[in-house]
Amino acid sequence: MAVNLIGDTAFGMVFNGLVEAVLEATTRVTTFSSSLNSLKTTLAPLKCYFDQVETLNGKLHSPQRETDMFILRLAEGESLVRKCTRIKWWNLYKKYSYSKKIADLERSLIRFFQLDVQAEMVRDHKMLLVGEADLHEQLNAVNHRLDRLLSVVKNVVQEPYFQDRCCTVLGCQNSENQCPKQSDVA
Repeated sequence: MAVNLIGDTAFGMVFNGLVEAVLEATTRVTTFSSSLNSLKTTLAPLKCYFDQVETLNGKLHSPQRETDMFILRLAEGESLVRKCTRIKWWNLYKKYSYSKKIADLERSLIRFFQLDVQAEMVRDHKMLLVGEADLHEQLNAVNHRLDRLLSVVKNVVQEPYFQDRCCTVLGCQNSENQCPKQSDVA
């Protein structure tokens, strides 16, 4: 019975198919047990990682172009592992050949994470820095506008019209000549 490890996404289905194939093959075929166990230990930590990545991609509405190549490689891996279960015990050449292919699959998965994912992380980091710089520029523009607005308000407070009426606005009992200055109002 299939356990849904990741979700109903295309990646989740392909990943689950590969994991199921590896689990099935390790129980049925002892010839490839070391290669398949190695592949299984490589895949085990990935399921949690890709679960989180798929969730975050959904929230960010990110395209899946980065994972398409990886999904294709996983589908090929599932096909390869399923073929391993059909190899007869006496066919030594196919056993050797498929053992090499399983090792190549594992190396390609590791390479994907060592190169492709690292490059994607650098790109994402740079995108965050650019977004942060843009946000900083926007905040500076808002601060500049607020400073201009504050200077306009200060100019209005210093006008004689305001000075004449400040006592009524502030509710003070002073005569017009003893009205508080702008520095006293602020």
